[in-house]
Amino acid sequence: MKQKGTQVMISIALAIGVLCVQPALAKYKMANGTKDFYFGHISYVEIKNDGNDPVVYREGQTLPEVAILNLPLGPGDIIQTSDTRRCEIQFDNGTIVRLDFATELKIETILAQSLSSGKKISNLLLAKGQVYIMHKRYDSKEIFQVMTPHAAVKLDHNSVAVIKLTSEGETDVQVETGTARLLFGPDQSLISQVKINRRERYIVSADDQAEGAAFVESSDFISWNVSINKNFLALHEGSFLPEPLQKLPPAVFYFAQKFGNRYGEWIWHSLYGYVWRPYYNDYYPWGTWQPLFYGRWSVYRGQLFWIPEEPWGWVPYHLGIWMWDAKKGWLWLPGSLFAPAWAVWDFYSGYYLWRPWSLFDWYWVPSMHLAGYGSPPYSWLTSYAVPSETFSGQVVRSIRKSQLKKKETTTLPLPKDLKKSYQATIAALERGNENVLASLREIPRQAAMIKKGDLASPRMQEKVVGVEKFFRGPEAEPSSPKDSIRRNPHSVFSEALRALQSGRAASELRARVLSLPDHSESRKSKPSFEGFYRDPKTTARPETAGASFPGSDSVRFRDWNPDVRTAQTLGVKVSYSSRANAVTCPELGLSSNTMGPRVRLSGDSVGRGSWGGQGGSGESSGTSSSGGSTASAASSGPTHSGGSREGGHKEKN
Repeated sequence: MKQKGTQVMISIALAIGVLCVQPALAKYKMANGTKDFYFGHISYVEIKNDGNDPVVYREGQTLPEVAILNLPLGPGDIIQTSDTRRCEIQFDNGTIVRLDFATELKIETILAQSLSSGKKISNLLLAKGQVYIMHKRYDSKEIFQVMTPHAAVKLDHNSVAVIKLTSEGETDVQVETGTARLLFGPDQSLISQVKINRRERYIVSADDQAEGAAFVESSDFISWNVSINKNFLALHEGSFLPEPLQKLPPAVFYFAQKFGNRYGEWIWHSLYGYVWRPYYNDYYPWGTWQPLFYGRWSVYRGQLFWIPEEPWGWVPYHLGIWMWDAKKGWLWLPGSLFAPAWAVWDFYSGYYLWRPWSLFDWYWVPSMHLAGYGSPPYSWLTSYAVPSETFSGQVVRSIRKSQLKKKETTTLPLPKDLKKSYQATIAALERGNENVLASLREIPRQAAMIKKGDLASPRMQEKVVGVEKFFRGPEAEPSSPKDSIRRNPHSVFSEALRALQSGRAASELRARVLSLPDHSESRKSKPSFEGFYRDPKTTARPETAGASFPGSDSVRFRDWNPDVRTAQTLGVKVSYSSRANAVTCPELGLSSNTMGPRVRLSGDSVGRGSWGGQGGSGESSGTSSSGGSTASAASSGPTHSGGSREGGHKEKN
């Protein structure tokens, strides 16, 4: 048994070690949408479409989405597994969270700015089941915590832990590697904490007492994670990452470590610098491969998200752009700006069209209609209004500098990481470089098309066709004059967004998810995360788990967020808004995502009345924290004993 436990620890140590061999890198920024809004995604899942697949409930929706590979996840999302299916979540810094059978987990916030300090709060709420976490912090300011009905577990950098919520309401925390800190107590005046070291385990009972327990060497869930970690190690072969790219976001670094050599290669391009070339350029089961073709569209937070089928697709489709090269095929240029999809939209003859956003899209070339770029308001599809056999005969072979005009506005900003590649490409275009001209001609040719009514179809991928195939087919002619009118790409995007939203209404989701046979007793309704913590002075506290997490009338005093202690000093409450990914103080009208950088809640120097009108109140997700005492990372000294400390370390709140 001891030898087996040692092997398990070696496997975990190697996995987390490879995961964390990156320097402290800057986080990415959003190209559009909410500023500094960070995402996770489903990174491993087995989908069988039998009614027992893991599902995701979006905030404000009553029906779930199947948790397919690369499905985006963000604050407010609830992930629910069945009695027979597990899944894995990955955040963009490499943190991995695996959910056991019959588990309910809510992502409440990701790097939500604290009101009273420079800390950023990432909260996961565990209402049922257990999770296995390999934590890699975004930066030193992050507080990453998993909250249960009776405890808050803060994970330190490079730590691995199993956190379980039992049917009796106990919180079971076991640290495999690194350290974690456990916060517990019966009410806001009796809060205790304990440090849990490597190979230590603590259990917090439903009556808020903590006891040390024997370390569990193996269980079905742990064995499954050991098995996944073995494959994890195989995927993390220390892929070569060129030094210039090591300054890009952790997500890009993690991608290079996990997928770089397995599915492609890093090569040097004379115009673009270091780029990644997927081996799919050489072979693909469904024919000639092209980006933004194998997958489907999903609406998330008011944006069209591309969900790729390629297992490596999360980073290349959201961080960076694709360029086509006549000799090497499709190449990925990594960047630090995150977008739900780097794509350009159009509409023709009753079909929606999209293609990869390219370096050329920050410029337009008036005379190059047949290369796919026309003068506004004409679309990039202008070339396909004529028969395909005329493509090569009318394409401009050289371009004068006077013909190049910078767009006044673009839907996506030029990332600073791509500026040199962009300048080199435009300069080559001005010189009439044949390779660049070939790229300019070919990118629009590899667009994808789908009938307007099929965009929201659950079987969308089966109905997507390539542009050239379409123009060689019987439906090449416009179905009506109205449908053949050139449209502004922005308006096409908005129309496609509305079509997808309406097409995936409740009836559609019910047909895809709820009508399937469901033999899982744990999946009969949407998980409830409301009204769990009650003020012990006014409301009896539930003795067992299974209800939910706090509502607007509740108290959350087991919380590592320093705002909770500050709020107690001021006599106010702080809340979490998943919709805004923010910490808020409704009583003072404060929201951390609208406050200026120098405006901070402080119980030491400013009185309560000084915060009226500072910032906005934000939108509450229904979860809240009270103005109770809590622990601070800088605290030291004696602490109130809320239970046994065997094997632990006492720390002050």
